[in-house]
Amino acid sequence: MVILLSSRAVLTTLLYGSTVLASGVRTALKLNSTILNFDDVKTKHGIGDISSTVYSYLSFVSFDVFAPKDPYIKKLISDHDLNCATSPPNAIIGSRGNYGGSSPAAIEIANATSMTASGLLPYFSLLSFSIKPMDAPDASTTIYLKGYSNATNSPMNWTAEFPTGYHLPFQANLKDHSHESWDNLNRVEMWAEFGEDALDWEFCIDDLEVQFSEAPDSGKKLVKQAAA
Repeated sequence: MVILLSSRAVLTTLLYGSTVLASGVRTALKLNSTILNFDDVKTKHGIGDISSTVYSYLSFVSFDVFAPKDPYIKKLISDHDLNCATSPPNAIIGSRGNYGGSSPAAIEIANATSMTASGLLPYFSLLSFSIKPMDAPDASTTIYLKGYSNATNSPMNWTAEFPTGYHLPFQANLKDHSHESWDNLNRVEMWAEFGEDALDWEFCIDDLEVQFSEAPDSGKKLVKQAAA
């Protein structure tokens, strides 16, 4: 499914999305969700390492944590990208080219054994997040998501196409926008590209809402975690 976004559409979805998030997604799934805002990751000159660590049972491949309003970072990015951190100070920035390769950025289960020992099933659900392309993208710059689930034989896909210009963060509620639940995931790939040659474009994400499932025989209860 492809969504064409304008600034007005983004604003409308932000308002609508907050209602769904508060009274729809969490209630319907009847599980506690975790909102990852990355604000506890230490940064130096506005940049923090997340690719080499495990963060809430997940690995963030080809992502960096950054603080848009850090004095050093503010010199490097557009003033229109200070809104990347929808819950300041930190957000994450992804790109196929962050580490010199062509593979997409990805969020994946870091250690299935550790999750099982904690009474959790080794997969996750992706519910929502804020996302936008950096700077002012060229026409038809598109952000792609591909989810690999234990419950389906083929990957789940969602795309959002952005017109030329600067953008507000887009609140993506995956169940509403893709018309399917992104459950039982072991890996989600994300990338943005533009032009006939599919050139890479950086994008930023914040307030990533995920859910983990308790193993049926674990006897443990999940504890709700929410960003401050």
